Amino acid sequence: MADLPERRERRTISLRTRLLVLVLVPLLGFAAFASILVTHRVQRVQAAEDAVRQLRAAVALDTLRARIAEEAIPLVSSVELLELSAEGGSLRERNRLAITLHTLYAGAVARTDVAVAAATADPLARPQVAQAVQRLDVVRASWGAGETASARETSNRQLFDKYRFLVSQLSEAVDAHLITAAAESGDTGLQTAVTDLRLAARATTLAGEEVPYYLGYLSAPAGAEGPARTLFLRSWAGFKNTSDDLVASRHPAIRSGWITAMTHVDAQGIDKLLAAAAADDDRTVPGSDVLVQLSTAVVGRDDALREVLEVAAEEAVRTAEAYRAQARRELLRYGGAAALLLVLSVGGTLYTSRSIAGPLARLADAAGSISRGDLVDVEVEGPPEARVVARGLGAAVTSLRSVQAQAQAVADGDLEDEILRRPVGGPLGRVVHASVQQIVGALRDRELLQEEMAHQATHDALTALPNRAEALTQVDRALRRTHRTGDRVGLLFVDLDQFKTVNDSLGHVAGDAVLQAVAQRLRDRVRAVDVVARLGGDEFVVLVEPVLDDKGLVDLGQALIDTVSAPIALPGGTESRALVGASVGIAVSRVGGQHPGAGGDGPGEPGEQADRLLQEAHTAAYRAKQAGRGRVEVYDDDLRAALAAQTAVEEGLRHALAHDELVLHYQPVTSLDTGRVGSVEALVRWQKPGEGLVPPGRFIPVAEGSDLICDLGRWALRTSLRQLAEFDAAGGPCAGLRVAVNVSGRHLRSPRLVDDVRTALAAAGTRPDRLTLEITETVMVEDDAAWARLEELRAIGVRVAIDDFGTGYTSFGQLSRVPVDVLKIDRSFVDSDDPRTVELVRLVVGAARSFGLGVVAEGVEQASQVHALQATGCDWAQGFHFSRPVPAERLAAAVQDCGAVFAATNGFERAS
Repeated sequence: MADLPERRERRTISLRTRLLVLVLVPLLGFAAFASILVTHRVQRVQAAEDAVRQLRAAVALDTLRARIAEEAIPLVSSVELLELSAEGGSLRERNRLAITLHTLYAGAVARTDVAVAAATADPLARPQVAQAVQRLDVVRASWGAGETASARETSNRQLFDKYRFLVSQLSEAVDAHLITAAAESGDTGLQTAVTDLRLAARATTLAGEEVPYYLGYLSAPAGAEGPARTLFLRSWAGFKNTSDDLVASRHPAIRSGWITAMTHVDAQGIDKLLAAAAADDDRTVPGSDVLVQLSTAVVGRDDALREVLEVAAEEAVRTAEAYRAQARRELLRYGGAAALLLVLSVGGTLYTSRSIAGPLARLADAAGSISRGDLVDVEVEGPPEARVVARGLGAAVTSLRSVQAQAQAVADGDLEDEILRRPVGGPLGRVVHASVQQIVGALRDRELLQEEMAHQATHDALTALPNRAEALTQVDRALRRTHRTGDRVGLLFVDLDQFKTVNDSLGHVAGDAVLQAVAQRLRDRVRAVDVVARLGGDEFVVLVEPVLDDKGLVDLGQALIDTVSAPIALPGGTESRALVGASVGIAVSRVGGQHPGAGGDGPGEPGEQADRLLQEAHTAAYRAKQAGRGRVEVYDDDLRAALAAQTAVEEGLRHALAHDELVLHYQPVTSLDTGRVGSVEALVRWQKPGEGLVPPGRFIPVAEGSDLICDLGRWALRTSLRQLAEFDAAGGPCAGLRVAVNVSGRHLRSPRLVDDVRTALAAAGTRPDRLTLEITETVMVEDDAAWARLEELRAIGVRVAIDDFGTGYTSFGQLSRVPVDVLKIDRSFVDSDDPRTVELVRLVVGAARSFGLGVVAEGVEQASQVHALQATGCDWAQGFHFSRPVPAERLAAAVQDCGAVFAATNGFERAS
């Protein structure tokens, strides 16, 4: 229950929050109401804009509808006029009428095209315009169809129906846009303007229909006059009624415009003719001149009516835009009012928070800081109640600062500070004073423990010598000192020889005793100022500072070897002794402590120089081991240049692998019985840009010293098998050849070798028995794991050859169990004239035949060597005598040359 007040305090709402809630509740209510009003005004603006777009689309489509309707007039006229001229007129008269009607039709088409271009500019009407134009193109293509006059007349009547259908569709589209425009807005004035516009559009539509229906009535065949007259009367009466409604329009401009249009001479002429036709029950066909004038008058009347329609459209658009402007003004007015009230409300909230909640919040922050141990000053401000609390809290801070000062003195280890003698009043002061003595004892114990732990962290537990980290620290400090004094630092890397043998044969206890003895001997042999450290395992270093001369370091290194090489008595009360040796590598910094490999003239980073100096000493020790062990090697300019050259070759080889600078050359292997080439050996060559072919002796040893040799082997496997498949596909002398690829010892020891071979075979689609892997005899003898790897490769069908056979340690007795298929006799045996060597080759061939192995002689360069090998029964030979290694593109010619060389060699033998 002790933490109940704390939980209650966490659940309490702060004063600032209460004030904010008090102000924000009505503010949020007003904001919600304002957002509704603003949203409503935004919707009104959008509705007005949509109405404007709908009206403009309707006007554009109605103009297009009127022009398309005009095209139909000459069609119907042509039926009646051509019939009349055929009955009573001459051929010349008939042709004149046809030309006149075609001219009228062409003019109507041109006006329609102009209307199409104008309507297409409206984005909302554009899809309907495109659909209407597509149908209009089909209708126009039917003009004047038919070979006879009767057929053309029938076609033109059908064409008129198609025009009428297209006009009807456009009229419906116009009406739909107008209905949408009226529905988009809730404004009464806009709805009235849209209604007048719909009425004007309806009138112009009916005006465009009554003349075609009249002409259709005149040209209707016998028996069809009744329905045709009904259509005519319906359109004529509809136009009259709509015209009367427009005359009674409440809009003055529309009313006066319509009256003016109806008094137009073309409109009066059409109305007079159509009224007489409507009153006459008998079909009376006027003369051809009257019908031609009628077709022309329709255009004039439609243009007059279109002006009224444009007035109505302008009025509707103006009303819609006015409605949109009003909605925008309301939107700005309501939005501005809402923003202003919001700013005023936020300002009032901030003022209240600053004057009341601010001081209380700062007082609460001060209390929180004090409770966390930060004894801050408490500012006295705010309402009277808050000032009383602030003064009391400030007095508590003063007392806590005294306690803090005493605790800080103890933490600093200054136990004699005067502050510790000043007890603080109250129970807390007595408790602090009583704890001082206990804290002092604890601090002393901790210091002793830290010293012990620091020694363990920097020293080797077995030999008590400084460990690797401490050795690097000591080297770094020495380099920094010599940088100031101008002296040099020497580092001797001592690597024990035969220690692994002692450890494995005599056990780890004996090995630990040897390491302890070596450590003691090294300490005894060097000066007191020199530092001896154990890096780990059987590796030690000796730091010499300063270095007076290099010869003295070499002498010291030899003395260390002699000291370490003396027999070491082993524990256990026995007479057994251990013998180990040492190889020593020496690295020396330059004058002023600068590392020899550092660039520039400055000292560089000492920490990095220590690492480099240790690495150079280790490299020199490795060189000493390679040179025969028990030696002293100095990391000098020659070794540095050799390593730099090796590094350059290694980097260049990595670049060559990544940028396709490597190529394969192939050396044929020729049968000594038939002269036929049965296989080739793939040899890696480096075609370096700007330098040409790099000799293999320059990069192969470097690759073998790193993992690059494995990458090189994988590349050779993939490339040789791929080119082998290309040889097969091309046909010729290279088809069907086998290929031999050299595998390094490092690659053979890699667990990836079998997968590398499988992957290369699968990628090339080559049978495994066409691939031979050449392994040096030394690798097989030194690595037992290589045998198991070769057995696995042979199990999948890959052949294995021992390269340079005779230079290793394989005995004839081992051939029965060695996992190989071919022996390749080293060139040193082929090139020898010693009869004993020839006999040895004969024995190798005989032993190989006994175990079912093939034999290939390498380095054959003379005809006499061919004859000698044939005498021993050797199967195959390769060498410069038959062919040098050649690129893939020259292999076919080289294979043919081998046969010719073989024939010439054997012909010479027979002749002699």
